[in-house]
Amino acid sequence: MSKSVDEKAVVASVKALLRGETSVEVEITSPEVKSIIEDIHKARVRLELSKSGIAIDFPQPGKTNLKIYFFDQAVAQKTSSSSIKPLPPVNRVPVVQKAQHTYIPPKVADDLISVLTDDASLVSWLSGPTGSGKSTLVKYVSGKLGRKLYQINCRGDMGSEIFFGEKTVVVDKDSKQNMIVFVKGLVEQAMIEGLDADGNETGPASILFIDEAASMPPHVGIGMNRVLESDDPRRTMVIAEDGGRTVRSHSKFRIILAANTVGRGATSAADAVYTAQADALDISLLNRVTATFRMGYDREIEKKILLEKIGDDKMVSLLLKYRDAIRQYCKQDKLSTPFSTRRLIDIANLYRIFGDIGKATYYAIFEHLLPEERATYNETAQAVFGSDLMSKYVQKGIDF
Repeated sequence: MSKSVDEKAVVASVKALLRGETSVEVEITSPEVKSIIEDIHKARVRLELSKSGIAIDFPQPGKTNLKIYFFDQAVAQKTSSSSIKPLPPVNRVPVVQKAQHTYIPPKVADDLISVLTDDASLVSWLSGPTGSGKSTLVKYVSGKLGRKLYQINCRGDMGSEIFFGEKTVVVDKDSKQNMIVFVKGLVEQAMIEGLDADGNETGPASILFIDEAASMPPHVGIGMNRVLESDDPRRTMVIAEDGGRTVRSHSKFRIILAANTVGRGATSAADAVYTAQADALDISLLNRVTATFRMGYDREIEKKILLEKIGDDKMVSLLLKYRDAIRQYCKQDKLSTPFSTRRLIDIANLYRIFGDIGKATYYAIFEHLLPEERATYNETAQAVFGSDLMSKYVQKGIDF
């Protein structure tokens, strides 16, 4: 059961944040906002705010400021200080774009930023199940720090050229003759970001993000070992494919690796549910990782996202009840398909389209399930939503 909300008290708190101004921007993580953030997502609270002439713009992904302002000029003149110039009239109340949602950084975000901004060149690893926001966190911190992000997604059968570069044949524009040139790999491009032609630091450094790192092939891991082994903030790499040329990085260049596991393979039944990365990386590479941050499915963040995107407290409560039941089956090893934060967002998006939580759940999840899992998912939906999804939405009379 959701807690009752005193809409007038929330409106009073929002007015207090305005402090007599017609418009303010407030950090979404500030204590004054954190105490009311869940309530101001509720439709009835936004209605009360609109009656007071107040609108709220929630941050776009990668931003952290909440904008609060008077959209009604007459109300602004009555409520605000007479010395404040009122805002120009606005024809409609801005509403949350439910196709998107406010990005709320996970608890480890500030600690990751602290590691990345230390003078020592430290290597970070993010571990956590699929859909837990590892890649989104890296994009968030790179934007927060003003760093360019270079990303490599690993797979077991990949070559080393995307990492370290390769020689290739190009046609010279003037002579029209074939020429052999060396194309830099992403590791080198990331290392030299912010350097001039002479290697002097003239701009901000980059972050190299190696995603699905636990799937890194051994021959690539050996090459990365050489990049990771240096204690010098200006890391070095020898490009054997380009005549043994030595590359030296920016002193603020940083490396983040991420995977479902910590690179030791699937060491538990829980890991096996959430990853296909069963092989272990070379321990010498893992030994060069300074800090490992474990991520998961943050229940409170999930709730806030759903409240923002769906806007119906009762429907959100039902979906969270379904989430809890399915995850409990996963923990008991009765299901092997994970129920991630990303899947919850998918359901919320489809609910926005169809207005039917059962149909949204079916289209977001059921075709991804193993055949033996569908009965459990469907029985849980019957218990929570009161709807037999398999009976309603599986197409009949069709041979697949």
